[in-house]
Amino acid sequence: MKTILGLNAVFHDSSAALLVDSRLRVLAEEERPSRVRHAKRAGVDNTPVLPYLAIDEALREAGLDFSRVDLVAYSFDPAARLAALGRAPAEADIPEGDYGTPEGERRFHDFILLTGALLKARYGREVPVRFVPHHDCHMAAAYHSCPWDETALLCVDGIGEDDTCTWGRWRGGALEKLGRLEYPHSLGFLWERVTQWAGLTPNLEEGSTMAMAAYGDPARFRAALRRVLEPLPDGTFRVDPALARFRAPDVRGFEELLGPRRLPQETLLWQGADRRHADAAAALQELTEEVLRGLARRVRQDAGLPRLALAGGVTLNCLGNSAVARDGAFDEVWAFPAAKDCGTAFGAACLAAGAEARREEWLHAYRGPAPAAGLVGKALAEARLEAPSQGGEALIAQGAELLEQGKVLAWFEGAAETGPRALCHRSLLADPRQAAMRDRLNLEVKHRQLFRPYGPVVREEDADEYFDIPAGLRRACRFMLAAVPVKARMKSRVAAVVHGDGTTRPQLVSKSSHPRLHALLGEFGRRTGVPVLVNTSFNDREPIVDSPAHALATYQRTRIDALVLEDRLLVKKPSPVQAGR
Repeated sequence: MKTILGLNAVFHDSSAALLVDSRLRVLAEEERPSRVRHAKRAGVDNTPVLPYLAIDEALREAGLDFSRVDLVAYSFDPAARLAALGRAPAEADIPEGDYGTPEGERRFHDFILLTGALLKARYGREVPVRFVPHHDCHMAAAYHSCPWDETALLCVDGIGEDDTCTWGRWRGGALEKLGRLEYPHSLGFLWERVTQWAGLTPNLEEGSTMAMAAYGDPARFRAALRRVLEPLPDGTFRVDPALARFRAPDVRGFEELLGPRRLPQETLLWQGADRRHADAAAALQELTEEVLRGLARRVRQDAGLPRLALAGGVTLNCLGNSAVARDGAFDEVWAFPAAKDCGTAFGAACLAAGAEARREEWLHAYRGPAPAAGLVGKALAEARLEAPSQGGEALIAQGAELLEQGKVLAWFEGAAETGPRALCHRSLLADPRQAAMRDRLNLEVKHRQLFRPYGPVVREEDADEYFDIPAGLRRACRFMLAAVPVKARMKSRVAAVVHGDGTTRPQLVSKSSHPRLHALLGEFGRRTGVPVLVNTSFNDREPIVDSPAHALATYQRTRIDALVLEDRLLVKKPSPVQAGR
């Protein structure tokens, strides 16, 4: 039995994947047990911080210890990065020792090469480490999870070694790279900078920027943003480095184009007479969709294959994925559920395994660790709570009744989802029939901006009654990775999940992929006539809950009304204020 440990630790979203006998056994994300969003801040000095908690969780889930690891595959090639030093245009105002400076890049290279020694110091055993190009890992993960033996591939993110966009195909059992763009021509970094200009946290709140776009007018800043990033006739694009200044600490170039950046004490402008932040987000979203459509056409021309698998952080943009599918260059589009950097640990392990790695379509994303036996009872005892085990039918009936009453129900079950979307193993569920539920979740539970939208979970067999889902996007809708229109006659029936532009981001569940949720949706539909629920991540300004203890802690300190914890149900008594309301 050969065991390969894939690691992502180079920038952020640190993770560990175990391939055992050429099959993925588990893909664990460091942020879940560490409770640090994205695991760490991207920075040269943070490079040696490895995802030890994720490694330990992955080994526990597989029933192995580090002595069984034959090879470590690291999803970055430090030699290729160092070789690219000096190829990009010189940038002013980069702090010495940071990315892009000679000193910073050499330290970055040397820190990555410490990986083997750090693992030996931690686990007491030396294991060979293979460094694998970052975008190759993104594309390999997309391929090894997709439905097809042959597929075109497109990776779009901030940066790998020096490539920001790479495309190719998987054919004849191997990856063929067909084209690439290099730094500074980065769509991912453009999202980070506009997010920073809007006074939000780059590399953390790009989802808020995307959500704001639905409320803005792209015309206001359309020309301005195209001065930074220009789509080209060949399907690629170029960035003006003098305006972008992606590695500088300030956003001076964007202030020249869009006006003064928002300061922390200032209001985020997304509605009313002045919606400048929403307008900039709308222009960025429009430009992103145009760029992705152009890239898809280029990939189709170069790869000559009718199906496309997407990876890289930019492909978490649901409207962008839908734009690619609707444009028609490809018959069908696959979006990898762990498209951000955490998924590269899986891709690195697959590439290290070579031809032995097996492609298996992901019918679900429950690839993370599951709680060890006895942890639910232990967590309840430590929290001084009691909840007896009960049968599935009773649990489903009680859960549906609570949801019908307007309660927010947390749901914790089995192995964790991999990737940024909660897909009903670590979710909050609610009644979608009133728009007020969206505001309640944002204000009282999630504590986030009012414009942030929610997506629905729906049974596969009911989805087409409520949503306009193109055939080529159906698989992406299993993972909340495509935005689709809500049918006009159904908007009032699922008002809490209709975004400002009339779209939503659904999760489709089958009886085989999630039998309990499928049953819950059926029972809720029987009671209300609407077999749809609001689905959002089980967290409150923190990583998605990882363990029964995390689930109970978040449940107790928030205004979540009830919790399904495996086969237990906990329900809070309403406070006097809530009862009066």
